[in-house]
Amino acid sequence: MKPSRNFVTPFLAFIFVPVGISGVLMLFHLADGFTEVLHEILGATFVLFVFLHVVINWKSMRSHFGKRNFVIAAAAVTISSAGLIVLERAQIPVDLIILEKVARAPISDSFRVLEIDHIKAATVLNKRGIDLDGAETIEDIWVNNNSSPEEVVETLVYEAR
Repeated sequence: MKPSRNFVTPFLAFIFVPVGISGVLMLFHLADGFTEVLHEILGATFVLFVFLHVVINWKSMRSHFGKRNFVIAAAAVTISSAGLIVLERAQIPVDLIILEKVARAPISDSFRVLEIDHIKAATVLNKRGIDLDGAETIEDIWVNNNSSPEEVVETLVYEAR
C-alpha cells in the first residue's frame, strides 16, 4: 500500500503539536516526569510520518536540494546539533551524577536518602527473585543478581517506599 497525502499530512500536522509542546515543557523543566514518554513515543512516530511525507513528496523536494538556502539550512542544523551534543557530553547532567553517587554509596546511606526501609526493600526485591545478601551498594544488588539497574531502582523506588 502506497502512503497517501490525505493520510500522512493530517497525522504529521497533529503529531507535531504534542511533540512541540512537550519539547518546550521539557526545555523549561515544566511537568518533568510526565512529558518524557509522550515526547519520546510521539517523537518516534513523528519521524516515521516525516519519512512517509518525504517519500510521498520526493519529486517536488528534489528540486530544493541544490539550492543555496537548503545547503545553508542543512549546514546550520548539522553544526548546531553537533555543538549541542559536544556541550552536553562536556557537562554531565547533575541528575545522572546524583543517581550514580546514590547507586555507589553504602546501601544504608542510599536507602536513607531514598527514604526506603531496608527490611521492606529486601522483601520486595526477594519477591522479584533479587537478593540483597552480600550487597554493599545498590549497584551491587543488580550486579550480584545479574539484573538491570532499572529493574532494581524502579522496584525500590516504586514498591519499597
